Amino acid sequence: MYGEALAADALFAAGRFHYVTIFTRDKFPLFEDYHWAELLLNIFTFNKYALNYRVFGFVIMPSHLHIIIYPCKVPLSQIILKNTANFSRYYQMITGRQDLFWDKDYYSYQISSYDRLQKIQDFIHMNPVRNNLTESPDAYTYTSCRFYAGETGEFSLLLDEIDN
Repeated sequence: MYGEALAADALFAAGRFHYVTIFTRDKFPLFEDYHWAELLLNIFTFNKYALNYRVFGFVIMPSHLHIIIYPCKVPLSQIILKNTANFSRYYQMITGRQDLFWDKDYYSYQISSYDRLQKIQDFIHMNPVRNNLTESPDAYTYTSCRFYAGETGEFSLLLDEIDN
């Protein structure tokens, strides 16, 4: 692990946990191509340290991202804007295309307790199963499921743990 587990009481008292969903424009399945899913993960990981936020779960679906973010200093809206703008810029540099592929808005839901956080983690980890992309959540590639099950240190630069 690259970071210490954080105390749940202090984190929830600040009231900054957000469950965020970001869709591609017209729900285009851009992330079916693993190159773009990898790029998105790399950008969120880099910006985690540049913008000082924490991540407590994610799943990248073909047309959208579910992510649980805890902003430390920078407002959530700036975190989303920076990540989506960086992805857009690199995508356009790589492909030479000027496509607009993010939906205009994102969805954010504030998480107020550790129990609710766990339920949302379970919900997003099951999303690939509900969408018939895999038979089990831990078999899906772009998910934090295995990390939080203690099966792997994969994505450990991106993900944080809570000591409850």
